[in-house]
Amino acid sequence: MTWVLAILALSVLIIIHEFGHFLCAKLGGMHVDRFSVIGIGPVILRLFTWKGTEFVISALPFGAYVHIVGMEPEEYAVDEDGNLPQPPPGYRNFRDSPVWARLLAIAGGPIANYLAAMVIMAGVFSSVGVKEPVGVEVSAFGEGSPAAAAGIEVGDEIIAVDGVNVRGPEAQLTVIDMTVERLGQTVEITVDRGGEELAFPVALNAKAPALDAMLTPKGEFIPINPAKAVALGVEWPFVQTKRQLVGLAAMFTGDGDAKVGGPVAIAKAIKTSADRGWVDFLAFSALISTVLGMFNLFPIPALDGGRLVFLFYELIARRPPNKMLEERVHMVGMIMLLSLIAFTVFNDVRGEKTPVWKTIAAQFEAEAVKLEQEEAPAEPEAKPEAPAEATPAEPAPAEPAPAEPPPAEPETPPAEPTEPAPSPSE
Repeated sequence: MTWVLAILALSVLIIIHEFGHFLCAKLGGMHVDRFSVIGIGPVILRLFTWKGTEFVISALPFGAYVHIVGMEPEEYAVDEDGNLPQPPPGYRNFRDSPVWARLLAIAGGPIANYLAAMVIMAGVFSSVGVKEPVGVEVSAFGEGSPAAAAGIEVGDEIIAVDGVNVRGPEAQLTVIDMTVERLGQTVEITVDRGGEELAFPVALNAKAPALDAMLTPKGEFIPINPAKAVALGVEWPFVQTKRQLVGLAAMFTGDGDAKVGGPVAIAKAIKTSADRGWVDFLAFSALISTVLGMFNLFPIPALDGGRLVFLFYELIARRPPNKMLEERVHMVGMIMLLSLIAFTVFNDVRGEKTPVWKTIAAQFEAEAVKLEQEEAPAEPEAKPEAPAEATPAEPAPAEPAPAEPPPAEPETPPAEPTEPAPSPSE
């Protein structure tokens, strides 16, 4: 059931994104002739028509899309009389709309995702309040986590690192800082498990995350007034955006071990959050909505951010960019984007952390070493000192063949929000 909930949540967030485009295009006076509320590709079911927009269900049941008339290159073609296609009376084509209206229509999707995250978190804060942390506990492990290998279990509260007490409101950050300072070393982690204190020597990873474990603030929820709940809900997506950007920067600079997951990994992470309860599920859904909006604002061709770049150019230069150049740039961007999506889905399903080319290269290297050992000439036997019949020397033990490269660890789920849901992976 939680898998169905995870897929449904991801689909709803994409529909919200497309609804943002739809609503803002309508506000800008544009003609939206189709809104596929479920799926992409050929239409398989027409639901109804509202104010010139046909609401449909498409063949591939993932995602959604909105078609604003005048955005596609083939729509610039003239008919037999030399006229461009015209929208119904009272509407404008995308290309004929003012720049501000086109900016609004393109930015509408990310704006909708941010607004959805705000509403979700305002509701969560209003319902359960905010968590007052008094400690930190382990809520999940990455594949091959050194903490799990040492014997630490989900639900254990970490109370000390190398004998230093970490309990308190800043316990989560304290554990993260202390383990990151000792990357590649072995530390003693003391946990509270059902009232019993247990100590485990943990060989930390050489690179962050040191423990490869998800740490959650341990504490009680404190009720807050509705005004503060709304204020925290509005602030929450921007706090998470900053954290995600910091994580991406760490991935590119090599200071961290951030991972990129595709739709399969995201659905798995939503399912994991749903297993932990409705608060975590809603908070993680709000995080995915925030990331979806943030990612679409990146200035990458074919994404909303890439289209915004051309619109800002037109706004500043006071003339439209070359349409053929713009469409070619978006075409290349779309091919790269679809390739990235296919690659991440393949890695998600494959369940390996090591890239395919590295795994294959390691296997070739192992085979080459093995062949070298087999083809190496044998050492000549030593001559006997006495004329007596020499006994054959015992054959030297063969050198062991190089071990096959170990299977790579699958990607860990995306980081979780701090309040009230689990915090980012340590």
